[in-house]
Amino acid sequence: MSNDDKYWYLEGQRPSLYKWGLGQMALGAGYAALVFIAVIAFILILRGISYLLPEDPYAALHQGQTLLTMIG
Repeated sequence: MSNDDKYWYLEGQRPSLYKWGLGQMALGAGYAALVFIAVIAFILILRGISYLLPEDPYAALHQGQTLLTMIG
């Protein structure tokens, strides 16, 4: 071999192990980011629903009971 072919192992057509490893790590980071965003969205949705519900759920039952006694 001559000195001109010093980097013969970098000239192949197949992707290198470095690129494969970097791709796998990037894919894993993407999946982790997706799961993180989904968990945050789920928490925010639950928090939004909690603002729609009354603070005292038994007060709504008491009002319904009062309405039923007035009707019946």
